[in-house]
Amino acid sequence: MERNKPIQHTSPVKAIREMCIECMGGRESGQSYSKLIAECPAQNCPVFKFRFGKSPFHKKQLTDEQKKVKADQLKISVSADKISGKVA
Repeated sequence: MERNKPIQHTSPVKAIREMCIECMGGRESGQSYSKLIAECPAQNCPVFKFRFGKSPFHKKQLTDEQKKVKADQLKISVSADKISGKVA
């Protein structure tokens, strides 16, 4: 990635992760940027909680039964899409 040429992201948290990578020296720094981000000293930064590219506020704790129901719903949805021709 070239400096000052941002990667286009569809998700704001992914854009925040890219900003954190640039802040810590970029991908060309020669070091593991994931390790640098994990050791980020700027805990007062407004996007500190989002630096790993995931929202800390969207954690769902599903039971095994809820996971099975969601998996069944997905199978039904995919099979319905195949029948109607929506999925190639």
